[in-house]
Amino acid sequence: MSPMRTMRQMLDTMDRLFDDAVGFPMATRRSPAAAGEVRLPWDIVEDEKEVKMRFDMPGLARDEVKVMVEDDTLVIRGEHKKEEGAEGDGDGWWKERSVSSYDMRLALPDECDKSKVRAELKNGVLLVTVPKTEVERKVIDVHVQ
Repeated sequence: MSPMRTMRQMLDTMDRLFDDAVGFPMATRRSPAAAGEVRLPWDIVEDEKEVKMRFDMPGLARDEVKVMVEDDTLVIRGEHKKEEGAEGDGDGWWKERSVSSYDMRLALPDECDKSKVRAELKNGVLLVTVPKTEVERKVIDVHVQ
Protein backbone atom coordinates (compact mmCIF):
# COMPACT_ATOMS: atom_id res chain seq x y z
CA MET A 1 0.00 0.00 0.00
CA SER A 2 1.44 3.34 -1.00
CA PRO A 3 1.83 6.22 1.48
CA MET A 4 -0.43 8.42 -0.67
CA ARG A 5 -3.22 5.84 -0.58
CA THR A 6 -2.89 5.56 3.19
CA MET A 7 -3.05 9.36 3.50
CA ARG A 8 -6.13 9.48 1.22
CA GLN A 9 -7.88 6.85 3.37
CA MET A 10 -7.10 8.85 6.50
CA LEU A 11 -8.42 12.08 4.95
CA ASP A 12 -11.57 10.33 3.69
CA THR A 13 -12.16 8.94 7.16
CA MET A 14 -11.74 12.35 8.75
CA ASP A 15 -14.23 13.81 6.25
CA ARG A 16 -16.71 11.07 7.11
CA LEU A 17 -16.30 11.70 10.83
CA PHE A 18 -17.07 15.38 10.45
CA ASP A 19 -19.94 14.71 8.02
CA ASP A 20 -21.65 12.54 10.62
CA ALA A 21 -22.14 15.71 12.72
CA VAL A 22 -21.01 13.70 15.73
CA GLY A 23 -17.53 13.84 17.22
CA PHE A 24 -17.45 10.06 17.56
CA PRO A 25 -18.57 7.38 15.10
CA MET A 26 -21.68 5.51 16.18
CA ALA A 27 -22.25 1.77 16.13
CA THR A 28 -25.13 2.19 13.66
CA ARG A 29 -22.96 3.26 10.73
CA ARG A 30 -23.71 1.32 7.57
CA SER A 31 -21.56 -1.51 6.36
CA PRO A 32 -18.72 -0.40 4.03
CA ALA A 33 -19.23 -3.53 1.90
CA ALA A 34 -22.91 -2.68 1.38
CA ALA A 35 -22.04 0.86 0.33
CA GLY A 36 -19.33 -0.29 -2.11
CA GLU A 37 -16.62 1.44 -0.07
CA VAL A 38 -13.11 0.21 0.72
CA ARG A 39 -12.91 -1.30 4.22
CA LEU A 40 -10.87 0.95 6.49
CA PRO A 41 -8.16 -0.58 8.69
CA TRP A 42 -10.22 -0.02 11.87
CA ASP A 43 -13.70 -0.54 13.30
CA ILE A 44 -15.41 1.23 16.18
CA VAL A 45 -18.48 -0.06 18.00
CA GLU A 46 -20.20 1.69 20.90
CA ASP A 47 -22.86 0.35 23.26
CA GLU A 48 -24.20 1.46 26.64
CA LYS A 49 -21.31 -0.17 28.58
CA GLU A 50 -18.19 0.48 26.53
CA VAL A 51 -16.54 1.60 23.31
CA LYS A 52 -14.68 -1.14 21.44
CA MET A 53 -12.13 -0.37 18.74
CA ARG A 54 -10.32 -2.74 16.40
CA PHE A 55 -7.24 -1.60 14.48
CA ASP A 56 -5.41 -3.64 11.84
CA MET A 57 -1.67 -3.37 12.52
CA PRO A 58 -0.09 -6.20 10.51
CA GLY A 59 3.56 -6.93 11.10
CA LEU A 60 3.80 -4.98 14.36
CA ALA A 61 4.91 -6.68 17.58
CA ARG A 62 3.59 -5.81 21.04
CA ASP A 63 6.73 -3.80 21.91
CA GLU A 64 6.33 -1.71 18.72
CA VAL A 65 2.83 -0.47 19.65
CA LYS A 66 2.05 2.23 22.21
CA VAL A 67 -1.48 3.12 23.36
CA MET A 68 -2.10 6.11 25.62
CA VAL A 69 -4.74 8.63 26.61
CA GLU A 70 -3.75 12.30 26.38
CA ASP A 71 -6.45 14.46 27.96
CA ASP A 72 -9.62 13.30 26.13
CA THR A 73 -7.80 11.77 23.15
CA LEU A 74 -6.86 8.15 22.56
CA VAL A 75 -3.42 8.01 20.91
CA ILE A 76 -2.20 4.87 19.15
CA ARG A 77 1.31 4.71 17.75
CA GLY A 78 3.23 1.93 16.13
CA GLU A 79 6.53 1.75 14.31
CA HIS A 80 8.26 -1.20 12.69
CA LYS A 81 11.84 -0.90 11.44
CA LYS A 82 13.56 -3.63 9.50
CA GLU A 83 17.10 -3.69 8.17
CA GLU A 84 18.57 -6.60 6.26
CA GLY A 85 22.00 -7.15 4.77
CA ALA A 86 25.46 -7.43 6.17
CA GLU A 87 28.62 -5.40 5.89
CA GLY A 88 30.31 -8.35 4.19
CA ASP A 89 27.78 -8.55 1.32
CA GLY A 90 28.82 -7.12 -2.04
CA ASP A 91 30.25 -3.61 -1.76
CA GLY A 92 29.62 -3.57 1.97
CA TRP A 93 27.18 -0.66 2.07
CA TRP A 94 24.02 -1.96 0.39
CA LYS A 95 21.30 -2.79 2.87
CA GLU A 96 17.59 -3.30 2.59
CA ARG A 97 15.67 -1.01 4.95
CA SER A 98 11.98 -0.60 5.55
CA VAL A 99 10.05 1.49 8.04
CA SER A 100 6.32 1.48 8.63
CA SER A 101 4.62 3.72 11.15
CA TYR A 102 1.13 4.25 12.45
CA ASP A 103 -0.18 7.27 14.36
CA MET A 104 -3.89 7.61 15.17
CA ARG A 105 -5.69 10.09 17.43
CA LEU A 106 -9.36 9.70 18.34
CA ALA A 107 -11.43 11.99 20.56
CA LEU A 108 -13.09 9.95 23.31
CA PRO A 109 -16.66 10.65 24.45
CA ASP A 110 -17.12 12.47 27.78
CA GLU A 111 -18.71 9.48 29.49
CA CYS A 112 -15.63 7.24 29.07
CA ASP A 113 -13.52 6.11 32.02
CA LYS A 114 -10.14 7.06 30.58
CA SER A 115 -8.21 5.49 33.47
CA LYS A 116 -9.50 1.98 32.64
CA VAL A 117 -8.62 1.75 28.94
CA ARG A 118 -7.51 -1.77 27.95
CA ALA A 119 -5.53 -2.75 24.85
CA GLU A 120 -4.54 -6.15 23.49
CA LEU A 121 -2.52 -6.96 20.36
CA LYS A 122 -3.13 -10.37 18.81
CA ASN A 123 -2.07 -11.56 15.35
CA GLY A 124 -1.64 -8.02 13.99
CA VAL A 125 -4.99 -6.78 15.36
CA LEU A 126 -5.12 -4.25 18.19
CA LEU A 127 -8.28 -4.39 20.31
CA VAL A 128 -8.93 -1.35 22.51
CA THR A 129 -11.77 -1.26 25.04
CA VAL A 130 -12.83 1.93 26.81
CA PRO A 131 -15.44 1.41 29.55
CA LYS A 132 -18.16 4.01 29.98
CA THR A 133 -19.20 5.70 33.19
CA GLU A 134 -22.49 7.31 34.03
CA VAL A 135 -22.31 11.04 33.60
CA GLU A 136 -24.68 13.14 35.63
CA ARG A 137 -26.17 15.82 33.49
CA LYS A 138 -26.73 18.94 35.48
CA VAL A 139 -29.78 20.89 34.32
CA ILE A 140 -30.26 24.47 35.42
CA ASP A 141 -33.54 26.24 34.74
CA VAL A 142 -32.99 29.76 33.51
CA HIS A 143 -35.63 32.34 34.25
CA VAL A 144 -36.80 34.08 31.08
CA GLN A 145 -37.57 37.78 31.55
